[in-house]
Amino acid sequence: SFFLTMTCQFCWQLPPSDYKCASSTNCMTVSCPRKRYSTNCTVYDHVHCLGNRTFPKMMFCNWTGGYKWSTALALSITLGGFGADRFYLGQWREGLGKLFSFGGLGIWTLIDVLLIGVGYVGPADGSLYI
Repeated sequence: SFFLTMTCQFCWQLPPSDYKCASSTNCMTVSCPRKRYSTNCTVYDHVHCLGNRTFPKMMFCNWTGGYKWSTALALSITLGGFGADRFYLGQWREGLGKLFSFGGLGIWTLIDVLLIGVGYVGPADGSLYI
């Protein structure tokens, strides 16, 4: 005999890490940031929940505003001390801060090259890089 401890909740209430959803074929690469699509999600076999293990869900499309990662990185390396990378990404407040502090005397510029390089800093509108 064995005991199983689980949270009593329906499958559709599980966190996204406990199920997998089918990708959309209707989403455009460049689209509205709030566009949604209907898909079917299936709970992983090792997760226990109540109700149907396959359920419909509305998901947001992955979208891009047209910003290129390579352009952001090139601007960060060459003109990062003047805030050009932040202005390009639509983060004008940070761009002004870098402009008037000369890139944080170089420290902020080096950190931004690293953050943009690994993809941690992205467009201000929440979109993905091209």
